[in-house]
Amino acid sequence: MDKYYYLIAQLPLLKFREQNYLDKNSFLEEAKKWLTKEDFIKLQEADLDDLEKKGKNRFLQEYKEFELSLRKELAAYRQSKKSKQEYGPRLILEKKLLEGNPLEVENKLFFYRWQELSERSKEYVFNLEAVIAYFLKLQILEKVLSFDKKEGTKKFDSLTEVENETNLLR
Repeated sequence: MDKYYYLIAQLPLLKFREQNYLDKNSFLEEAKKWLTKEDFIKLQEADLDDLEKKGKNRFLQEYKEFELSLRKELAAYRQSKKSKQEYGPRLILEKKLLEGNPLEVENKLFFYRWQELSERSKEYVFNLEAVIAYFLKLQILEKVLSFDKKEGTKKFDSLTEVENETNLLR
């Protein structure tokens, strides 16, 4: 337990949309120094993109169940929009989360996840659950900060570029 104090105390404070953090790999390298082999394996199971592998930690299992429910509800909402049908009762999603352009919606959803993690991890301070929550937040930050308007616009323009008139006449 005392090893958690040293690990957590040296980690930078995470703030949503701020780039003052370790990257995922550096965090794992540091955590490996302090955690037992068994706890490190549990930490590695904290992958936001792998919802099938629930993990052996109750905190992580519960968060992954939340994430899966959120994604299922989001899929149902998007399907209802596509088929132009009224979307039924919402269990998790609120209308204000789904308003705006796609980038705004993604950012709101990631912030919603961030808040959920903060709420769920309030009672955990210097233990494995706190380390797992930190790691999940790191993954959220990496995703959010990877959204680059210039790069996205360049990619969009290249995918939707119309051939110029000279190529059309040939």
